[in-house]
Amino acid sequence: MAGVAHVIVDVRTRQLDRPFDYAIPPRWQGRLAPGHRVYVPFGRQYCQGYVLSIDETASGPAKTLKPILAVLDEIPLFTPELLQLHEFVRDRTLCTHLEALQSMIPGAYRAHSVRRYRAVPGDPPALLSAAAERLWQELAARPQAFEPLVRKFGPDAALLLELWLSSGHVEERVEAEDAVRAQVVTVLVPSADAQTLQAAAAARARRAKKQAVLLTALARDKEVRLREAGIRPSDPAVQALVEQGLAVLQQQEVYRAPVAAALREHQPKRELTPAQAAALRAILQAMAAAAGQGVVLHGVTGSGKTEVYLQAIEACLAEGGGAIALVPEIALTPQMVGRFTSRFGQRVAVLHSGLSAGERRDEWLRVRRGEARVVVGARSAIFAPVEQLRLVVVDEAHESSYKQEERPHYDAREIAGWRARHNHAAVVYGSATPSMELLHAAEQGKLTWVSMPFRIENRPMPAVTIVDMREALRQGSRGLFSEALIHGLEAAVEQGQQALLFLNRRGYAAFVLCRGCGESVQCPNCDISLTLHRHGGEEWLQCHYCEYRQAVPEVCERCGEPAVRPFGVGTQQVEHALHERWPHWRVLRMDVDTTRRKGAHREAVERVLNGEVDVLLGTQMIAKGLDFPNVSFVGVIAADTMLNLPDFRAAERTFSLLTQVIGRAGRAEIAGQTVIQTYRPDHYAIQAAARHDFAAFYQTEQAYRQAFQYPPYCELAVFFASHEQESYARGAAARFERELRRLVAAPDAVVLPAAPSGIRRAKGQYRFQVVVKYSQWNRVKNAFASSYAAVSERMRKLGGSCSLDVNALHI
Repeated sequence: MAGVAHVIVDVRTRQLDRPFDYAIPPRWQGRLAPGHRVYVPFGRQYCQGYVLSIDETASGPAKTLKPILAVLDEIPLFTPELLQLHEFVRDRTLCTHLEALQSMIPGAYRAHSVRRYRAVPGDPPALLSAAAERLWQELAARPQAFEPLVRKFGPDAALLLELWLSSGHVEERVEAEDAVRAQVVTVLVPSADAQTLQAAAAARARRAKKQAVLLTALARDKEVRLREAGIRPSDPAVQALVEQGLAVLQQQEVYRAPVAAALREHQPKRELTPAQAAALRAILQAMAAAAGQGVVLHGVTGSGKTEVYLQAIEACLAEGGGAIALVPEIALTPQMVGRFTSRFGQRVAVLHSGLSAGERRDEWLRVRRGEARVVVGARSAIFAPVEQLRLVVVDEAHESSYKQEERPHYDAREIAGWRARHNHAAVVYGSATPSMELLHAAEQGKLTWVSMPFRIENRPMPAVTIVDMREALRQGSRGLFSEALIHGLEAAVEQGQQALLFLNRRGYAAFVLCRGCGESVQCPNCDISLTLHRHGGEEWLQCHYCEYRQAVPEVCERCGEPAVRPFGVGTQQVEHALHERWPHWRVLRMDVDTTRRKGAHREAVERVLNGEVDVLLGTQMIAKGLDFPNVSFVGVIAADTMLNLPDFRAAERTFSLLTQVIGRAGRAEIAGQTVIQTYRPDHYAIQAAARHDFAAFYQTEQAYRQAFQYPPYCELAVFFASHEQESYARGAAARFERELRRLVAAPDAVVLPAAPSGIRRAKGQYRFQVVVKYSQWNRVKNAFASSYAAVSERMRKLGGSCSLDVNALHI
């Protein structure tokens, strides 16, 4: 053997976070490439690996290396660009090679070991029973996996296999098998030309009608997919055509294609407004510059940002390039995919977690093979292996969901910037409420700022009314809906229009409380109150962190009083109130509880667009990016919900979400109106959102951030330690703090003391954290890496865990 492959093995421990060398067998010489998945022996096991690099000239030492057993893909799964990108992710998040690589590909590309047994040709062993004879016949027919054999023949099969292995009658082979394999169909294809097939069909028209139909279809379509035609391969008509040499049966791979369901009639590009045309020119100039330039596209809701994206991508495709368009929520993908496929057809691939494992695998493969050149999807779609990438679009770029909450804690917006620079492409960050970081970068000249301040056809922004719920309470109102909100709802529905109600809290009530002693019902696994849920006459308490459930107690567990009552409002309670007051209205609730089923997002959006819904009620998933032309009224039930969170970004998130939900109204010919119910009507975020005054909010928020040195005037990193023993979690955080203080050399780095996380215990684990402020990651990276290494492995051995969130969005 000559040549050595440097492979990252699929073994999850930081101690093995390095490439291992494997000999390349002769049959793979010149065919194996960096980026291929391989199957290799590792210690006493077999596992999947990823080839990082190859040394083709190596010889001598390779003779002592274990060989690669199999190459799992026809073409390398990772492009050279993605291999470099994995190094960036690893460097930026301090994750392992394996974590970085596996975050970039669908979970379907995870191979596992399968032991198969085959009878060795020659004399059979001395058979002891009828069951043993049947087992031998199975093995002689074809190789068989171990588990099915034991299930079929019982425990004795394992003993017989071991006996026959030792006697040489059976050989064992360990193979790799993907979690999800290619979908294969049986196809009947012609063995003769069309003229011969048509003549044969005519000759059989009377005596063999089924054969005639198949022959006609073969002459016309060049193939017949038997399952789709409702015909089995064993059908006599099929077998007759095969025996007569007119057709053959073949196995063909087919894609599980989610795009097919979203395909619409082709929609031509629309004429742009002057502001849209100026934005498009800025994007095309950034593409032409081929310097990895970034553009911030600030467009008010309804200004037509999507049409600008589409025309920019059309120009990209015309030059032979590829594009990626990111959306922050799965709920937004049905509309976005529909618009993209109506313009670009099957050139669009979809990648998000709402697809089945097989669909994600096949969509990824279509992109890797170059069959799809435009990718639309959520956060992980930024890793799509698009060749000749010329444009990346990040829609609703202010959204926190672009940040991965699990390890590795990558930010898709940062990845978009890296890929743009690497490919000399352009990246567009579109939003009606760009984040403070994007604004700051634009002010410093790092990004180009483009504004679309008006709606399409100069449609007016919705009129906004702020209702002070404190005053309503003083006047005796106890209901969920103010008079202004009731009037707006009724006016919209009576005029045949639609209304949208927004409340960013699911469930029926935020918690239940004993009015006798003030005790709330807590989750036994988390330091948080249980949320009350009601559905179909049933009610229960549920934790939104660990999903623990229990019945609602009739009496308080602390004082014994029958005074347990619900407090706070959730979407289920609002839905109930709507049905009670307006029983004939068609109300659709859209939140996590109603959209768990695959396809539920798309179905809900289609019902609204088809006019089957009078009032759409939901959480933040209905507030962003969706385009409902018939929605004339928007009501916000409790605008204070997010302001009360202990987070320095609370005001920014409130302003952004209110601006987005207000923008769902009046997007077509009908005028829009919004009512915001709040107990803090004078807060600058609520006032600025009501006035559509982005500049005023930015100036006020900027002053606060600068005064307290929060992002964008620094970057934050948060170290988390969790363990079922509080002392271990506290000790790990304290150790990390000590190590970092000792090692960090950057004079502007501020290490805050170790402290409990916002929720001290979640899912049975105590959580402590260390927050660090710094100006440049490169100045503190090595100190972070050393401090993390000093703590994380020790915590793993103790049964706990650690994580490090760089450029954190939450503290």
